Amino acid sequence: MMMTKKRKQVLLSRKSKKDGDDVRTTTTTTTKLFSSGKGEGARERTIANYYDRSSRGGFRPEDFSSADDGDEKFADDEEEHRRRRRRRRKSGESASSSSSSSKLAELSMKMILDGEETKEIFNLAVPALGALLADPLMSLIDTMFVGRIGVNELTALGPNAAIFQVIFQLFSFLSITTTGMVARHYVRFNEGCEIAEYKIRRSVSISLFFSVAFGMVSLIVLNCFASEILRLVGTPESLLATAAPYLRIRAFATPFVLASYCAQGAFIGKLDSKTPLRIFAFAAVLNVIGDFLLVPLYGLRGAAFATLFAQCASALSFSSQLFRQRMLPKLGSPEWKTPPTAMEIQRITKVSSALFFSSICRMGVYTMMTTTALHLGNAVMAAHQIALNVFWSLTYFVDPLFVASTSFIARDFERDAEKAKNIAKKLLLLSFAVGVFISIVAFVVAAFASAAFTADFYVQSLVRSVSLYMLVSQCVSAVVFVSEGILIGAGDARYLLRAHVLNFLALAVVLRVVRHFSLGLRGIWFAVLTNQIFRLVQHANRTMVEGNGPDIFLLHSGAAGASAEGGESEVKEEE
Repeated sequence: MMMTKKRKQVLLSRKSKKDGDDVRTTTTTTTKLFSSGKGEGARERTIANYYDRSSRGGFRPEDFSSADDGDEKFADDEEEHRRRRRRRRKSGESASSSSSSSKLAELSMKMILDGEETKEIFNLAVPALGALLADPLMSLIDTMFVGRIGVNELTALGPNAAIFQVIFQLFSFLSITTTGMVARHYVRFNEGCEIAEYKIRRSVSISLFFSVAFGMVSLIVLNCFASEILRLVGTPESLLATAAPYLRIRAFATPFVLASYCAQGAFIGKLDSKTPLRIFAFAAVLNVIGDFLLVPLYGLRGAAFATLFAQCASALSFSSQLFRQRMLPKLGSPEWKTPPTAMEIQRITKVSSALFFSSICRMGVYTMMTTTALHLGNAVMAAHQIALNVFWSLTYFVDPLFVASTSFIARDFERDAEKAKNIAKKLLLLSFAVGVFISIVAFVVAAFASAAFTADFYVQSLVRSVSLYMLVSQCVSAVVFVSEGILIGAGDARYLLRAHVLNFLALAVVLRVVRHFSLGLRGIWFAVLTNQIFRLVQHANRTMVEGNGPDIFLLHSGAAGASAEGGESEVKEEE
């Protein structure tokens, strides 16, 4: 019996030892599984083994320490996996964000550039750029050559440039009106209407008649009252002897310039943009050659003669092409002897009156700026001449969109409100895009390239001092111009006339303060920026707050209908 008890103890101790070995083996295996990063299945099988061994009382305290180490390693691995997933998620989100931004930019560009409306806008606006840039480009070329002669000559060029800008802007409606008339008749001509070709010749010849008539009146007035006109824009007595000859010589080009405007409108009406661009490019080359040869010999008078020759060549080239393409009656034809009827005159004035009055107010503002600069001294006037010529030349890149807005919105505002809405949106987006581009160009030219216009270091520093004002003003003015074109097309011309008169008076007060306190060129260009922002706020208030004017975004059909009725009533009252 004693032997039996001893045997039983030995057997039990062996079994215990064996169970302990099994537990240690299981623990070691568990640690290896966790350290090797196995999945949740290995964890569950190991825990099951723990519970199985626990039910038989085979665990020891040290066995649990090994299991805890394995759990810590597993937890570390899980945390590392979480960190990696977070990093991947963040990178994915940033990639998604950049992808969304690029998609948004792509969508915006697609919205601007796609569609039938965009094609119509570009078909009208791009060719119109040639006529609008012709004269400012020649003035800019004159400025570059004259600026190397001296400050007095460059200062004398300033009031002359302002005078011709006013004249050519006032009569720029001739090109727009001719385009509309020729385009309507040309569509019928393509459809086989026999009388349409006669009507094209009739429209072009009447427009040329008015162009030459307005040009001759301007020529006579400028030559007879040159000194008085120069004094009117604030030219000092000491500069009259230098400025007056340039004004009289270049005045002889006025009939040729207006005839070129009319001819270009006729070609645009036929959707021929290559002919005007070739002719204006040829005229610009002639002007550069003339300035290069004549300015060193004759000074400011040489620049006037160079511009005169180039603009005469341009008009003669246009006339030759008009005769060749049978857009003008043959010389000696009875068509030349038939005077324009009252209906034909009314058709021209009806289309162009809003543009005419708008141009008067705009150019009056710039004339006041030039007058203020003249009172602040020669250096300020010279620097203002450079800055204003750059500003003017770049602004003409926006004017084709202004032309398109007056034409297309007027055409579709009553007939197809949805199409007018799309065109208005695209015009505003295009105006902002063009405004950003030209504002950057204006800043770069003013800040880093003023030496191309003058050798005087003080004048260069003055131009650089207004580079930031030019940057902002140029961008705001682009949106303002196109907004005004949309308002004109929607029949709200009377509001624009009131707004321009108010702007003119407000700017006169600001410029008076600039002159009184001698605030210099910065004061003048601060006034320019204020004027542009004020106009933008006015138009936004008119279209979004007052509710009396047209909604340029055409968000509410009721507003569109009301504006259309207002436009019709205005036309009836004018008639």
